[in-house]
Amino acid sequence: MFLRQCIRGGNAEKREGFILSFHYDVETVEKLKRMVPHTDREWNPETKAWWVSVDYESQLEQLFSNFKALVYAQGRLW
Repeated sequence: MFLRQCIRGGNAEKREGFILSFHYDVETVEKLKRMVPHTDREWNPETKAWWVSVDYESQLEQLFSNFKALVYAQGRLW
């Protein structure tokens, strides 16, 4: 699965993480839910994006084939 967007950002409680958006795929959503406990992920229905704690970077890299490239590209911009 490919990410459409991956931005480093905090959640409502200012916890560090990644804001992710991808085309809806029930299998991918279920994998994400199995990999990341509910305390470390949030779905935002308004933006249609997930927030995932930075602690799960390696799991996100496994789930999304372009995760590392997007995180690297963003880091080079700042």
